[in-house]
Amino acid sequence: MQTIMRKAVAITGTMVMLFGLSGCLGASIRVPADQAFALSASALSGSDNYAFTGEMAVINPGGKVGSRASYEGEVSDHGNLKVQWKNLSTTSESTARTNRIDYRPLQILETINGQTATISYSEKPIASQPVSLQIQLDEKTAKERISSGLKKEMALVRADSVLVGRHPERSEEILTAADKRLERMLSTLKATTVVHWKANPKNWFPYQMKEETVLSYEWQGKPYQEKRTAETNFLVRNQGGTIK
Repeated sequence: MQTIMRKAVAITGTMVMLFGLSGCLGASIRVPADQAFALSASALSGSDNYAFTGEMAVINPGGKVGSRASYEGEVSDHGNLKVQWKNLSTTSESTARTNRIDYRPLQILETINGQTATISYSEKPIASQPVSLQIQLDEKTAKERISSGLKKEMALVRADSVLVGRHPERSEEILTAADKRLERMLSTLKATTVVHWKANPKNWFPYQMKEETVLSYEWQGKPYQEKRTAETNFLVRNQGGTIK
């Protein structure tokens, strides 16, 4: 996340010079939406200490919630991230393990930039109201984000010495077959990801990030569609560590 955040900081500095501002940057100034997001992302990365809470849900092809979990975390010292999952509800233990490993609440911020996403205002900026942005990842980026997570999960399974070590030859046969099924599925995968972002109009610090990702794919010759939703709420901490 630090790479994109550093770019956002550079953009913020340029905007300050252009508009001759000091102190807080107000959203009443109508900057382009992509620059507004850069300012808000910069405010987040520039914060020494903040916390967040949220909930993630995976909706299965049949429309039922396959798993749901809440999380809370904090970032300190400009990047020391801690996340704790709780209240995990899932239809299977394997699904629970996959979702907890595969989903990182702030990971999507590594992906968003002017080349990978279309950023627009979802509401006309008003000084007294939160800044509301809509961010749509391009299809290639959205697919790669999901594909990368699934491949990392498969690599973790292969690296599980307890799982693989008992029957290595049989385990390798099963894992090789699973790799092939995964590759066939990924070749048919289509993904769309939309993020709704709200920020403080006075200092650009984000209030909330809502993500919705829809997946369409074929599994063993049958078409499926599922959806993942996540809502993250950001909380500022003061120097004493209390939440404001």
